[in-house]
Amino acid sequence: MDKKELFWQTYLNFERELLDFSKYIYISDADGKDQLKVFSPFICDFLVRVCIEIEAISKELYFNNGGSKQRGDTTLMFDTDCLKLVDIVFGSHKKVVMVTCTLFNLVKEENLSFRPLKDAHKRKGTEWERSYQAVKHDRYSSISKGNLKSLLRAMGALYLLNIYYKSIKLSTRYLELGKIDFSFGSKLFSVKKPSTEFVLDVINNKKITNPLVSDESPFILKYTDLCYKDIVSANQTSINNQIEYYSRQPEMSDPEFLEIIAKCREKETANPHDKLIISWELCKYRLNKRIPPKLSFKERKELFIASPEWRGRIRLQNKHLGEEELTPENIQKEIDHAGILYGMELDQQFEVLRMQKAFNEGFCEIVLDNGKVKYPED
Repeated sequence: MDKKELFWQTYLNFERELLDFSKYIYISDADGKDQLKVFSPFICDFLVRVCIEIEAISKELYFNNGGSKQRGDTTLMFDTDCLKLVDIVFGSHKKVVMVTCTLFNLVKEENLSFRPLKDAHKRKGTEWERSYQAVKHDRYSSISKGNLKSLLRAMGALYLLNIYYKSIKLSTRYLELGKIDFSFGSKLFSVKKPSTEFVLDVINNKKITNPLVSDESPFILKYTDLCYKDIVSANQTSINNQIEYYSRQPEMSDPEFLEIIAKCREKETANPHDKLIISWELCKYRLNKRIPPKLSFKERKELFIASPEWRGRIRLQNKHLGEEELTPENIQKEIDHAGILYGMELDQQFEVLRMQKAFNEGFCEIVLDNGKVKYPED
């Protein structure tokens, strides 16, 4: 059996044992009860066995990730040496494990999700290690330390360390991320899904030069390097096509329109949330030119309802908007709104290629956050 699988199967055996145990002890923190304080000689023994496994797997991770001490070195400590290196490489102190077992009745947030390796690089830095050391060295006096809470936290730590040791890496389309089970076969725990930030940044043409870093999830979601390059290229093609299209529009030499654009740029400078979108302003300007305020309400209403912008307004809002909604008081607002919606449609014509690359063709990879994950440089 592969060494990684050996550690994983040992962990799963612990899970089965805890699930069997839960048939006799109702694991709950609801309704004023706190069964996580339950302790016994059996739980003490269970905790020791789990923590011995933590010691063993943390040393394997230490050697696999460039630890300087050699196997057999009696000064090698699983916490201050091994788990310290694990934290340096993976940022393990930030990673959250969530309890997903439906047999447990846990309602307190602190018990539903926790950071099992927070301060684990310090000597007795975690509650589960303090309990482990206490019951290992003086079980009779420290028997209350061998409780379900410490056991559950230690199991969470072992689960997370196994994920690191297994070096899990997955491939998926962005739109299929929700189909992935981030428990990876555990019946007790799951880790958090990675943020979509580093995929959406690529789609939105944001330049990304720094290493990609996760927070609470041990994983990073990113495009594969090949797909990243394809999408960046498609983004640039879309931008070039837009620039070329707008350069040919007569409004771009119209002083009245250029004055509107200048005012929009001033607003954007004062408040970045008031972002200038040329297509919106262009389509709004064109519609207002065809339906000027100097016309009567009746004339404006007839022209508006006959316009392609009105039909686009109905389609994009996904409901029928009757003529009776138009009044002398709201028609100008509705004309401007319809112009913006038409501008959105115009933008979509330039987005087809890059959206096809980003969503239908582009593959993402889910990789462990080891501080070195980056997109390729241009």
